[in-house]
Amino acid sequence: MEISVSDAAVNIIDDGFDVGIRFGHKIEEGMIARPLTKDCREALFASPAYVEKHGAPKTLQDLQQHKQIQYRFITSNQLAPLVLTDNGEQVTVAMPASLIVNDTDLMVDAATKGLGIGRLVEPVVEEQLKQQTLIPILEQHWHTYPGMYVYFHQNTQKAKRVRVLIDFLVARMNG
Repeated sequence: MEISVSDAAVNIIDDGFDVGIRFGHKIEEGMIARPLTKDCREALFASPAYVEKHGAPKTLQDLQQHKQIQYRFITSNQLAPLVLTDNGEQVTVAMPASLIVNDTDLMVDAATKGLGIGRLVEPVVEEQLKQQTLIPILEQHWHTYPGMYVYFHQNTQKAKRVRVLIDFLVARMNG
């Protein structure tokens, strides 16, 4: 088995892969997607020390007075937009950046150290939020994204090794 990690939109057939895992169910023609996780929200969070020093924003407009730990996609070199929900509408919010990272562990570490407000899908920081080493920020505005899906070419599942892997992933992630 070979595993390759990329934040690019990969055409698994052209790139010689049997299966892929990505957020969202939108796939190319001739592909099949099976859900691995439920939809998830993108959490905004900060350390207790950050909130004590700078206060917690109460509105989306308050975010302008705070610093964000920004995420940059490795492949495209683009900054990830901060998408939130306001009265049921999706809005993109620009915040001043304190730090730019391209790794989720760095995002959590920087937020834990009080360097700004971080943002990642909720399951990644679920334990820190429960333990209150990170504090949720503006939770009522968190945007929901489609969960993770395993995707593969419709003919690929005929290969027993691929079918076994897909069944294992679906059972493990949903069980």
